[in-house]
Amino acid sequence: MSGAETSAPALAPGKSPLSDDARQKLAERIVHALATLFRHARSYGQENPVFTPWMSQLQEAMRQLLDADGSFALQLAKEGLFINGVHARFDASNQEVAASLERELRQRGLEGLSAASEPPQQELRALIRLVTRRSAPRSSSAGGLQALRLLHARPLEERAPDATEKLDKLLDAYARAASFIERTLAQLRAVGATIPFAAVSRIAQELVEQQAEHPLRFLQLARVKPAQAYWGQHAVNVAVLAVSFGARLGMERARRHDLAMAALLHDVGVAALPPELLTKCEPLSERELLQLKSSPLLAARTILRGTEVHTAALECAMATYECHLDLVPPSTEALHDIGLPGRILALCEAFDALTTERPFRPARLPRVALRVMQTELVFRFDPQLLELFPRVLEPLLG
Repeated sequence: MSGAETSAPALAPGKSPLSDDARQKLAERIVHALATLFRHARSYGQENPVFTPWMSQLQEAMRQLLDADGSFALQLAKEGLFINGVHARFDASNQEVAASLERELRQRGLEGLSAASEPPQQELRALIRLVTRRSAPRSSSAGGLQALRLLHARPLEERAPDATEKLDKLLDAYARAASFIERTLAQLRAVGATIPFAAVSRIAQELVEQQAEHPLRFLQLARVKPAQAYWGQHAVNVAVLAVSFGARLGMERARRHDLAMAALLHDVGVAALPPELLTKCEPLSERELLQLKSSPLLAARTILRGTEVHTAALECAMATYECHLDLVPPSTEALHDIGLPGRILALCEAFDALTTERPFRPARLPRVALRVMQTELVFRFDPQLLELFPRVLEPLLG
């Protein structure tokens, strides 16, 4: 299963949004239920009442995800289990249960299961009958499954897409991310909606996976410059640079995922500003400068609005705010205690902004932008990270 895909198919718009914490709790219940059903299948017949409470737990958890996303998918990837595209993380007490389910799936040549509707208990009993075999049938319907679909691990010879397919997948991931950010900003401007954190997490995960598979091609995406939709492509370019930089620093994938989320959302505060202010070519008034400087704080507030204040959201909000601060502020201000994500994003955000044409100034060449960062803007950045940054950017500087 080392070649299994890690990104889930696109999900239908949610009808009843779930918080990230709620999704993680549902993931725990689903994994516990499936692992227990698979384990009991070795000792009991499918009609035994020992299965009933676990089938009910599985049905209820699936029902909530189906109500929220319109579909259900559990997938096994190199990093672990993903449920509706979100990495299911487990504490020490639950890791063995998750590992047990992963082993059960692999032994049967499966990489997961999906459902477009809630399966009845009789169909879950059919699933129990199937998992007692050494391998599951290639056709789900052959095993009596209707609502459920078994996701089979593909043979190795079917898993190697050619270079064109790989490039198309890379470009699709970039385009989807940019389009998503533009739609999110439009919704924030129009109705003050909350940010769909789970969807941002799925996009960030896909970017991290693409960087791991195609590091050079992935970094080259930062050359893409917007013709019109600046904010969406700028956000994704910053994410591309940040994930690449994080990989160079040896950050774990989970931390690169969090860094990508912060990069994608680092400018959502602009949704609260007048559109004409963002494209104004003339010098800004004092009042307009204050409005513009409020954008980082507005971004942090937007990220936390309508979500439970858990660690991931708080760290994301902090990074989006801190990346706009000066590491060495004017003498009238106190020094800022900026975390590593904010220091990385500050470099990536400045480089992409300087190399992109804006209504009020032309784009600079990459090497010129670096010189500006190392001289005119040096007070903004961590000196050690600034020294390493050109080595990360080397493929873009030719």
